[in-house]
Amino acid sequence: MKIVVTLLSLLIAIILGIVYVKISTPEIKSEVKTTQSEKKEVKKEPNFKITNEFNFPARIAYMRVDFKDVRYIELYKVEIDVNDKYTLFNVKELLKSNKVPFSMVEDKKGIKIYILFRDLTQADKVINLFKEYNFKIKLQKIKQRI
Repeated sequence: MKIVVTLLSLLIAIILGIVYVKISTPEIKSEVKTTQSEKKEVKKEPNFKITNEFNFPARIAYMRVDFKDVRYIELYKVEIDVNDKYTLFNVKELLKSNKVPFSMVEDKKGIKIYILFRDLTQADKVINLFKEYNFKIKLQKIKQRI
C-alpha cells in the first residue's frame, strides 16, 4: 500500500511539474511581414481658411487709452500728524463726516494720516476744515509719471 501511494504522489508531482512548465513559458510566434509603403500625395489648397469660431466662456473686453498727451499726473498729499488718541478720534470723525478717503500709518514717532487729492480745490476744502480745529497739516504736491 505504501508503494502505491508513493507512486501516485510521484505521478501527480510529475504531471504538475509538466503543466507548470507549459504555463510559465508562453508561446512566441514570430512572423516577419514585409510591406511596401505607398506614398500618397496630399492635395494642397492655396486659400485655406478656418471657418470655425470658438466662443470661450469668458467675456473679453478691449479697451484703448491714449496716454500721448498725459505724461504726468499731479497729486496733492495732505499729511496730518496725530499725537494723542483724542486728536486721532477728532480727525477720523471729521474725515468720515465729509466722506473723504484716507489712510493711517503708525510709526515709532506717532500716527500719520495721509489724504490724496487730484485737485487743489478739494485739498483746500479739507485744509480749511482742519485749520478751524488747529491741527498740524502739511501739503505736498506730487508729480507722478505714468
